[in-house]
Amino acid sequence: MSLIKLQQITHEINELKYQGELGVPILIEGRKDEEALRELGVQGPFIKVSGSMMGLSEIALQAANASRVIILTDFDRKGSELAKRLYADIQSLGANPDLRIRRRLMGMTRKYIKDIQSLPSYIERLKLEVCPYPLDNI
Repeated sequence: MSLIKLQQITHEINELKYQGELGVPILIEGRKDEEALRELGVQGPFIKVSGSMMGLSEIALQAANASRVIILTDFDRKGSELAKRLYADIQSLGANPDLRIRRRLMGMTRKYIKDIQSLPSYIERLKLEVCPYPLDNI
């Protein structure tokens, strides 16, 4: 089960990497989320919602400059409410907000983590479950 989950999460991370390379903005909550995604090899561009001097409507306006935007807020209640509001605001401005990666990651990890910044450590735990002993000892 851990191997399948690891493969599915890796697929979603690879999709984020690809979209970032294409220049698709990724809306995240804050600096720690960006650090976690960069640790996983996702290069952005990132738009941080929390800690920004801009309000949500200004962030939505900035995000709507791209034809497509990925919303990747945390999996807790606050992150879900934020995702819904951003989705509605960005869509009303004529851009295409994408919640699919967030929904899939949330579905796979909801019981275990509640935020994006916990993804790297969760992935490491899955790797240890799949292969508890270092392969270089073989």
